[in-house]
Amino acid sequence: MNYRVKQLLIGFFSALVVTILGSEFYLRVFTHFDFFLDLDFIIKSKMLGKIIAIGSIFNLLLFSIFINRKLDNYANGCILAVIILTFVTLVM
Repeated sequence: MNYRVKQLLIGFFSALVVTILGSEFYLRVFTHFDFFLDLDFIIKSKMLGKIIAIGSIFNLLLFSIFINRKLDNYANGCILAVIILTFVTLVM
């Protein structure tokens, strides 16, 4: 696999992890829900898209870290993850 593709995938998966952690942080601090324990209720009440959108705000911090360290391929992976999460949010 190409080195650039590996960097893109690392940026993509790190952005997904940051989004999940950001969603969990939001739910723990501002609500009484737990992302993993109450996932069924969150899906049934159609709040998952909104929670993912709020959790992806933390990708701004990750993106700025990648850009400041001149890790452009990682930053491109982060942007790709945000684009895919946007489409997931639109569907939900």
